[in-house]
Amino acid sequence: MNIAYHPIWEQVTPYKTKIPSFKKPIHLLRIYLAKQYAKIYPKEIFVGVSGSVGKTTCVQICLKVLSQKFKTITTKSNLDPVLNIPETLLRITPKVKKVVLEMGIEYPGEMDFYLSLVKPKTVIITKIAYAHNEYLGDLDQIAEEKGKLIESLEEDGVAILNYDDANSKKLEKKCKGSVVYFGTDAENCTVWAGNVKIENFKTSFELNLGVERVKIDFPFLGLHQIYPALAAAALGVVNKIPLTKIKFALESVEQQEHRMQVLNGPNGSIILDDTYNSSPSALEAAIDTLMQVNARRRVLVLGEMRELGQFSENLHRQIAQKIYKEKIDLILLGQGDIQFIADELKSLGFWDERIESNLPNSQIVAKLLKNLSKGDVVLIKGSRAVRLDEVVKRIVKK
Repeated sequence: MNIAYHPIWEQVTPYKTKIPSFKKPIHLLRIYLAKQYAKIYPKEIFVGVSGSVGKTTCVQICLKVLSQKFKTITTKSNLDPVLNIPETLLRITPKVKKVVLEMGIEYPGEMDFYLSLVKPKTVIITKIAYAHNEYLGDLDQIAEEKGKLIESLEEDGVAILNYDDANSKKLEKKCKGSVVYFGTDAENCTVWAGNVKIENFKTSFELNLGVERVKIDFPFLGLHQIYPALAAAALGVVNKIPLTKIKFALESVEQQEHRMQVLNGPNGSIILDDTYNSSPSALEAAIDTLMQVNARRRVLVLGEMRELGQFSENLHRQIAQKIYKEKIDLILLGQGDIQFIADELKSLGFWDERIESNLPNSQIVAKLLKNLSKGDVVLIKGSRAVRLDEVVKRIVKK
């Protein structure tokens, strides 16, 4: 692939701002230097993380786990991998023993580019689900593209896969090396979670590593949040890190901004800030979490899920069908394709009094400030580009 002509140059920063043409040669030079520099180091220091959801969280937890034994660096948050991976490779020093790379993709051929720079000896796939379909196509095409990371492994390589995700399990046949499973299935997983509980807006679970087990008081909220933790724990097992140190790492991870962050809202309400991004799988998991916490009223504030292409209408309508089955007291919807949720809910007979749609962010702020009371719990989620994080900033209690 000629990266100089890759469409990623048209959409690279977190808010999809085009890179100025005069900077492009600089980035191309850095990419070339990173590729040559990475060849100096053995493949076993590199860990690649991909998947449709949970990648950044997984990378940060992997950093905590691996740092219990090794000097570790990772890609930075909120920087596109086309720039992020080369920059990270150029930060390696002889003291660095592990490098965790977030290898997210939006376009066909993007994984080929990453693998032309470096082929990790250990790879993690968090989950295969609908995200970035505008460019990648359906689930089979997404799995095909992400599966290239698995195919790149040699016989001494390790693939760490999510057993609870059927699409990830299919990738096992692409692996020439060994496969380590994580999930909630005690019979088939090397690392699994049991007795998962959500209390006081935190999650606890029993981490099982064969005959060893320990309770984890995990600082993140939601069942879906334990999967990046399990993947990182599996990475710890592969690298022979003791269970006691894995426990310490998982319990000391800091809650990340805009990723199911629990905040104090107006009038004694609680805000679940999940505005970092949105996709169908992630939104379904967030709604499940909202339903599992204690609340006087449950409120949904949703922005559209971007980059779903031809699948957008159907996937938004599927979310509406899930919402219809739950007890949601108030729904505020932004603008754009999120209207498909409103249309579907109304066609299902959802009460008009409980839903307002086509709202600009300023109106969402005003309605939340006016209507929220003590004990209400509000989930706010949308794709990054719709800027619902600005809504959160304007309503959280200082």
